[in-house]
Amino acid sequence: MRTLMISAAAGALSAGFAFASPGIDQLANQAGVSPNGYTQVQLIELLQAQRENDDARVRFIMSQAARTDVSRSAMGGATVSNDAQLAAAAGVAPGLYTTNELQRLITAKRNNDTQLVDFILSGQNRAEGNPASVVTPGQVQMAAILGVDASQYTLTELTQLYAEWVGNNS
Repeated sequence: MRTLMISAAAGALSAGFAFASPGIDQLANQAGVSPNGYTQVQLIELLQAQRENDDARVRFIMSQAARTDVSRSAMGGATVSNDAQLAAAAGVAPGLYTTNELQRLITAKRNNDTQLVDFILSGQNRAEGNPASVVTPGQVQMAAILGVDASQYTLTELTQLYAEWVGNNS
């Protein structure tokens, strides 16, 4: 009997990948996430982690969800989400944020984490690192010591050169 129940549960879970069931929809609604891309087990674990205020576990579970409903334009351009329900729950216009961003936004608002809310809404979470053409004052100083042009090297390259220079001059 127990094997039969486990098999039935496994079948129900695998069926959840093809389409969301009313039960998964309800669990996802309670968790404040989209039902797309989550298994029933993930949703139950997510709800438990949320009840226990285990933010690290919540982030991990959310990072494991399949992201088939998110598309990105080439090379980090604008991001589009087709999930208007999540956008409404997050209090933002649909189509501006990825499902992951919307889920993080909803969770941050629920936890009164204004710093994370501002971070996501400002778009800073999408900011790319400094390219080699952007030179920081620290890079200028390091390059001056090495006698090179700071704009020709990344911070990592300058750091490696500096470490070699220190090793040769000690």
